[in-house]
Amino acid sequence: MPLLILKTLPFLFTISSATAGALPAQSWFNQQGYVGPSGGRIIACHGYGCVRRQQISVDGTWIDRARAALKAGQASPDAERRALGEVVRAYTAYLATSLGGKPDVPGSPPQMSGVYGQMDCLDETTNTTSLLLVLQEQGLLSHHIVEYPESRGFFLDGRYPHFTAVIAEKRTGAAWAVDPWEKAPGQRPDILPLTQWRQDS
Repeated sequence: MPLLILKTLPFLFTISSATAGALPAQSWFNQQGYVGPSGGRIIACHGYGCVRRQQISVDGTWIDRARAALKAGQASPDAERRALGEVVRAYTAYLATSLGGKPDVPGSPPQMSGVYGQMDCLDETTNTTSLLLVLQEQGLLSHHIVEYPESRGFFLDGRYPHFTAVIAEKRTGAAWAVDPWEKAPGQRPDILPLTQWRQDS
C-alpha cells in the first residue's frame, strides 16, 4: 500500500506474526480503532486508512446468495476457498455500489488518498475480515476459521507495509491470505498460502 496512516506503524512493529496468530480476529478491530461487524452489519472502511466509514448491510438476500455459493464448496477446503473467492468478488462489487462514487482503483494510487470510495490495503483488510467474520458467525464456513489479519513489509526491508485478511484450515491449520487489494471491484481476490503472500513484494 503506497500510503499508510503513520499512526498504524507502531502496531506493525509490536505485533509479530506468531503473536497475531494467537489473537482472535475480532480483536484486530479494537486495536486499530475500527468498528467490527455485528450481526449482518459491517462498518465499511474507505478513503485510505479507514478515514471514511459507512454502514453496510450484508444480511437477507445477500447472505442467501453467499450461503448457496459456500454450500456448493463444502466438499473440501480447496473448494471452499474457491467459493469464498466468488463471495468476496461479489461483495467487492456490492460494496462499490453501496458506497457510490468512482469505483475503487486497484493498488491504492497515492493521488486517490482520501477520495470517497477508494480503498487502501487497510480498508480492504478491514472490509474483507468483517465479511469473513459475518460468514463465520452465520455458520457458513465448513473448513476454515477467520484469523487475525497479517502484515508484511515495514520500509526497512525495502517494502511498503501491506495488510491482508487471513483464514486457516480447521484440520491442518494452514493459513491463507484473502487479499483483494490489487483487484478492481467485482474481480476475484488473491487467495494464496500466507507463506507465499508474505514473500511477495
